Amino acid sequence: MTDATYSELLGAIDEFAGRLDPHEQVACLYGLIAPLLDRVEQEDEELSDEPVLSTPEAVRGIRKAAAGEPTDVDAVHEQLTEVGLCYSEDQDPERHVVSQSAYAAAAWLRLLAGRKLRTTRYLDGEDEGLIPPFAPSTFTQIVDLLAWTRSGQVYAHWDDALASPEWCDLPAATGELQAMHLKITV
Repeated sequence: MTDATYSELLGAIDEFAGRLDPHEQVACLYGLIAPLLDRVEQEDEELSDEPVLSTPEAVRGIRKAAAGEPTDVDAVHEQLTEVGLCYSEDQDPERHVVSQSAYAAAAWLRLLAGRKLRTTRYLDGEDEGLIPPFAPSTFTQIVDLLAWTRSGQVYAHWDDALASPEWCDLPAATGELQAMHLKITV
């Protein structure tokens, strides 16, 4: 699939993921998200007046959850969505990438828990998801976000990126998507 378009790759990944059971999907996604967690863990800035966890504690919590150890997934999810929200409002593209990493990890945690989890109070009650809704399933929506995040870019819909190459590096995101496709399907 080296000459496949971005949307074709997403479709192939979605088709393959549809054959995996939920536990295999969660394990596969964690392997794609885990390298991004080190960068999120470095952020120790207080983001709210009454944090339940620090960001490094939340990252340690998600790692514990991935290992099957007991953890307060609601508290971890809440801190990750707080990081995602606060950093997404920053003009620095690097902080957007951290935001996207936190949102991808929070969405993964929802898949692991199999239920809605507590979010930052600013997102409570909103139907808006943590991840872009353009891919066909939650699995591929996370993969879509990861393609941009792993290539160090602020997320852009692939059609928008195609129309605005001066703002987005679609080939870099497609390259990441191809690498993830290989990792997922092998």
